[in-house]
Amino acid sequence: MKSWNKRESIGYRIILAVLILLCACFLTHSYAEDVLSVGDKGEEVLRMKQRLQELRYIKEGSLTKKFTEKTELSLKDFQRNNGLEETGKLDPVTRELLFSDQAAGMPYPTMKPLAALRPLSETIGPEVDAEGFLLGDGEFVYENDDEGAWIYLNANLQITIRRGEDSSIPLVWFETEIMTRNGEAFRTVMTDPEHPGSKFQYPYVIARAEHFVLGFTDDFYATRMDDHETVGVIIRNGKIISDQTNRKTGTHLPNLDMMAQYSDGRLMVYACNEYTAEELLANGAVNVFSFGPVLLRGGQINEMVYRSFRSIEPRQALGMIEPNHYLLISVQGRTSFSKGTNLQRVAEMMRERGVTEALNLDGGNTMALIFRGRMLNKKARYQNRKFVRSVTSLIGIGYTEDQVY
Repeated sequence: MKSWNKRESIGYRIILAVLILLCACFLTHSYAEDVLSVGDKGEEVLRMKQRLQELRYIKEGSLTKKFTEKTELSLKDFQRNNGLEETGKLDPVTRELLFSDQAAGMPYPTMKPLAALRPLSETIGPEVDAEGFLLGDGEFVYENDDEGAWIYLNANLQITIRRGEDSSIPLVWFETEIMTRNGEAFRTVMTDPEHPGSKFQYPYVIARAEHFVLGFTDDFYATRMDDHETVGVIIRNGKIISDQTNRKTGTHLPNLDMMAQYSDGRLMVYACNEYTAEELLANGAVNVFSFGPVLLRGGQINEMVYRSFRSIEPRQALGMIEPNHYLLISVQGRTSFSKGTNLQRVAEMMRERGVTEALNLDGGNTMALIFRGRMLNKKARYQNRKFVRSVTSLIGIGYTEDQVY
């Protein structure tokens, strides 16, 4: 009996040793398969290269099943931009991140920075409080056309407009910073509220009639309404004007992406089909503008502007830095001194200045920037004629009796 147990014990140890050896061989083989490097071939290599191409680390074009030295460089770029060790090999850690939603793509190339705004040659010193608002009642106005600076202050509103110029493009633009408090907010006006889209007027005529301190053109929904096109989700002063929008976000202008204005000072952007008008009203939206595309959301530039919307045109875009703190970018175009720009540049300008939410509004010959009744931008040329388009609605802020014609 004891002899039999001894033989059994020896056999058991032999079998166990063989199993351990087999497992070690299997694990070694599995590990080798888990790491791809230069010289490897197959479907897994192709799948990796397809994912690298989706993330812009490999240029568009046909892909092979071979892991080349160029593939290694692309994988190293991915590892570097995602905080991994730059081995150039597809190890398990790299593979897991590469095929995850957290994988960072190759950054898009940014546009050449524009010339900086010129500093003012004089000190402007009205008496203001700690937040920069005017102390006491009344209003403060500063205008300097030569230096491209216009300022308005009262107890609840700050507006600073600066004109930028870059002759190397050439390009002329306006940066309007707006700060509010105590309920001061953007207002919207329609020339005929009972019949939206009728009674067209020049934007400066509307701004003067409303005594806006600052007025600017909006989504120009009236032309779509007149042409029996899809209008977009339009809300004005808590009333639904239109709830017809696109089924999905497109790459045409306007794609009808939205910006909702809320009474707490927020401006929030959404895709064209993200909410219905009823849902936005229920969420507290006061006004909703539909033009698009969204330029920034949550501080991130919409990737669509790198691939589409590349035409060089006059532009107008509104953004929020934080609630009650806004930036309006107005770019002149279709003139001899200013060509206009694409939406990538507008988005990058806004992100550089701290904007978190931004929407492209109607540009072209619709673009108008009115300060105290006077249009600051020059008329653009289109089809051999210089003009600013007449509109039926306008966005404005502030009230002043002191206007300039």
